[in-house]
Amino acid sequence: MKSLIFAFAFLTIASVGFAQNKSDLKGPAAKNYKPWQQEDKAPAIKVYTLETATKLQGPSAKNKKSWEIETKNYQETALVSTRPKVTGPKAKNAKVWSN
Repeated sequence: MKSLIFAFAFLTIASVGFAQNKSDLKGPAAKNYKPWQQEDKAPAIKVYTLETATKLQGPSAKNKKSWEIETKNYQETALVSTRPKVTGPKAKNAKVWSN
């Protein structure tokens, strides 16, 4: 019974100890921390598009067999943002849909 209580206490302490995220920031830097301004450590996203975009329509699309799909050539497309970085009132009133 003692070993069960010790095991439960150890697991409780371990789970609480590892649940907290340790950060090097303290004081005003931690208060003013903005996670969206942190540089991403994720690799760049690759998007692949078809060279020819012909879509079937009508009865031919309905009767197409999935195992008869031809091999397709894909090309890599880079994601580039041409939007300038704006701050202040211009950023507040910026329209996302218009570059």
